[in-house]
Amino acid sequence: MRKRMLVALMTLVMMMTVAAGCGNSTADKDKTTPPPQQRSVVDMTGVEVKLPAEVNTVANCWPSSNQIMITLGATDKQPAYFSILKTQSFSWMQLVNPAITEKPAFGAGSAVTAEELLTLKPDLVITANANDAEAFRNAGLTTLCMMFNNYKGLKESVLKTGEALGGDATTRAQAYVGYLDGNIKMVQDRLADVPNESRPTVYYLDGQSGKTPYSTGGSGTMQEEWITMGGGQLATAELFQGMTKEITPEELIKLDPDYIVVGGLNQATAHKALMADTNLANLKAIKDGHVYRIPQGTFQWDRFGSESALQVVWMAKTLYPDKFADVDLKKMTVDFYKDYLDYDLSSEYADAILAGKNSPTGE
Repeated sequence: MRKRMLVALMTLVMMMTVAAGCGNSTADKDKTTPPPQQRSVVDMTGVEVKLPAEVNTVANCWPSSNQIMITLGATDKQPAYFSILKTQSFSWMQLVNPAITEKPAFGAGSAVTAEELLTLKPDLVITANANDAEAFRNAGLTTLCMMFNNYKGLKESVLKTGEALGGDATTRAQAYVGYLDGNIKMVQDRLADVPNESRPTVYYLDGQSGKTPYSTGGSGTMQEEWITMGGGQLATAELFQGMTKEITPEELIKLDPDYIVVGGLNQATAHKALMADTNLANLKAIKDGHVYRIPQGTFQWDRFGSESALQVVWMAKTLYPDKFADVDLKKMTVDFYKDYLDYDLSSEYADAILAGKNSPTGE
């Protein structure tokens, strides 16, 4: 009897030990770190991209999106910078974000390869080219294409970038879009009583190349939009659609615009070419002194950076100075740099930006 009780007791102890072991195994499994959660963001081409729960490193291959990174307060996420940003053309951006010159570069000229990006091991790649985005994704890189070509797209791209970056970038993106909407509404309200037929024609000289006064933009572009919002009519709207095409001297003379505005990185050279072209000396805009260089700061106001929020006001004030006499564009610029770029812009630098100079000491 005693022997049977001893066997039963030993059996019970063994069963409890096994049970305890099984319990510990389950507990150990419960303590293992769960796989990181993913989120989805739909980029500007409609592709749904799965992102890690936290985006800590970004390789940004689009110059203007690098400027938007400043607006979103996310430059600390960039371990390296697109090499073109280290050139003199982006002096204002370097001034506001010195890390551009301090950190390593990637991409020779305008070319960026997937192999090069893979060495950076970014959580996220941003590009403006849909084909590049697909190639980068095929190489295993989480990539968003954030290209846009109008103000609706600008707002959407900024909000999506903020969503992708997460944290404070989301709040800053929403604040910026509110500011942009406020500027557009202010301009539209003041110009509401101006009939379409009396709005002046405006020729946009695209000075990116700086080689000719005949390089311009057509309808369906961001340039047409800020001209229209600012109370003008795009002179080339009936000639073609899309960005950057060279028209003939005869076409420009026939257009004979009321105003000419010169933008782009190399606008100083383009402006000189315009004023030196004897074929164009009798244009109405030139004879009336209505030729203006567009401001450019951390990015050119006439295209894809966040400072485009100021471009609408600049255009309206240029065309209708009396209606906007109380608007201090210099103060607006200084305030924008403080509030949205976290930079204290000097009075001297604000004047240089408004004059269209591409650097503090540029032409």
